[in-house]
Amino acid sequence: MRLDIRCLHLDNSEHVARHARERLAAALQNFQARIERVDVLLEDMHGVKHGVERCCTVRVAITGASDVLIQHVDPDIYHAIDEAARRMKRTVRRRSNRRRDIAHHRSVAAR
Repeated sequence: MRLDIRCLHLDNSEHVARHARERLAAALQNFQARIERVDVLLEDMHGVKHGVERCCTVRVAITGASDVLIQHVDPDIYHAIDEAARRMKRTVRRRSNRRRDIAHHRSVAAR
């Protein structure tokens, strides 16, 4: 699983990127065999003006399925990362279960 993180207009971007890497790696560890790539964009939505909205956008490329895209906006970038990781884990799990259920249904129907 390749994990690419970009930070735009954020202070302390190295620490923020490390936090994102740790949270997303932990959230997706059970699905690593099915995940090709994870792209993360962490940004201050107001650019150099440093407004109050920070955004964490995560795109996960899953083998044999469409990409999953999650975005969370929050004044605290760390909270945005945590919530995006939590939602990503739930979405990838649901997508994996759906694929497993469809495969099982097809094998039962073929009998």
